[in-house]
Amino acid sequence: MIYRSIVGTGVAARRPGSWEFTAAHVSSASVGSDVDPIIGIDHFQIRAPQFAPHPHAGFSAVTYLFEDGEGEFINRDSLGDRVVVRPGAVIWTVTGRGVLHEEYPAVRGELSHGLQIFVNLPAAEKLQAPHLMFVDGPDVPVRELAGVRVRVVAGAWGDVAAKLTAPGGVTLLDAKLEPGAALDAEFPVDQRVLAYVIKGEVAAGVDERRLGAMGAACFSEGDGAVRIRAVNAGAQVVFLGGRPLREPVVAHGPFVMNTERQIAEAFARFRAGGMGTLAPAAST
Repeated sequence: MIYRSIVGTGVAARRPGSWEFTAAHVSSASVGSDVDPIIGIDHFQIRAPQFAPHPHAGFSAVTYLFEDGEGEFINRDSLGDRVVVRPGAVIWTVTGRGVLHEEYPAVRGELSHGLQIFVNLPAAEKLQAPHLMFVDGPDVPVRELAGVRVRVVAGAWGDVAAKLTAPGGVTLLDAKLEPGAALDAEFPVDQRVLAYVIKGEVAAGVDERRLGAMGAACFSEGDGAVRIRAVNAGAQVVFLGGRPLREPVVAHGPFVMNTERQIAEAFARFRAGGMGTLAPAAST
């Protein structure tokens, strides 16, 4: 079998936190390689509301909840959506020209564990109407191989297709490997692939680079599979595959556009109420 090479590795950068909220950030800087179209990933554990309603524009804000969460999770936005989901769910907000949202555990003190993934939108789609897509935890399809269980959250893997079709054809897989088990995951040839270790230790790529929890590796585009092997104990790894946009990126606060002018226009839209309104929930 042909395998893809690793073009960068790193470790998520921990942010100051508390019992109620902790997060670690993955980006091009922490991985040491361009991860386009991924802007960044926040690996979070949250037990109480932390953020008031806030705006986003120009990208997809994806919340993926792991199955080890203790309770339900709420997503509210200025489009009128109020979604209550269970552990294992994915909430994919295409922010487009702008939307306000807030997210928090339904019951204060119950853990929600997951990733918030920021995926860039191509220039032609940055001003589209915002919309929400989601699949509840028990509804995410699973593919099982020897020693490996893979949740197909977005895109497709083998003969299993996700129930969510992500903009740009992004692939999102959540794999659990038993001790010593290996996974050869194939992705479309035009996708760059980021592997992020949630638990355990893995040997990544043909040169078997060791990655522990919160470690990340970026794999090249092209033919070949992404290889991961669990070392010693079992492991959990999330894979993100996306086609690089190779477009200018200008980010300011909650907005990601292609030019400074578009950023200024996004702020003006927000101030004028063009992204809607969203009063804080009583619990926040």
